[in-house]
Amino acid sequence: MFKSILAALVTLLILSSTALAAPDDASKCNPFKVAGAYVLHISPYIDQLTLGIDGTAYSFTSASFDAFLQGPIIPEIGSWTCRDDGTVLVTTIGSAYSNNSPFGDIPQPGQPLDINIAVNRRNTRKLSVIDRDTLLTTHGIITLIPLSNDPLGPGVVHRSCTPSGTPCNPTPFKRIRPLLTDIP
Repeated sequence: MFKSILAALVTLLILSSTALAAPDDASKCNPFKVAGAYVLHISPYIDQLTLGIDGTAYSFTSASFDAFLQGPIIPEIGSWTCRDDGTVLVTTIGSAYSNNSPFGDIPQPGQPLDINIAVNRRNTRKLSVIDRDTLLTTHGIITLIPLSNDPLGPGVVHRSCTPSGTPCNPTPFKRIRPLLTDIP
């Protein structure tokens, strides 16, 4: 009996010390916990970000079609990874369009109003894991690349944000969870 109690106590101590030594840190990137669908809401728009468990990424903004004749952005695809510092790095590539009118989206007599593919764009973001359901962009860079060039190659920085320079949008990406309250 003494041996059974002693074995149980030793097992309990080993399991306790293992749990204390390796806590489940919700603020670190773990592919099994980070993968999922997220939305960033800046009224009236939403930005969608989907991170697949296989490392694939999908990004789209609903603002794109609100400014359709000014030059929308098609959905972007790419990949993501966990970095050693516990953050998430996402790179997506897509194309941006522009219209052929010097007057923006205002139709002019005798001139067709149309859009044309203008440039490829690469969007790289570094996101902090706030908790299991929240990611916050801390660094970002959008690079525009001519259509004839490799979209993975060099280009012109269009926009960037960093903690020490132009701040990134403080609105976090929130995980989309099934809402059981929507279905009675």
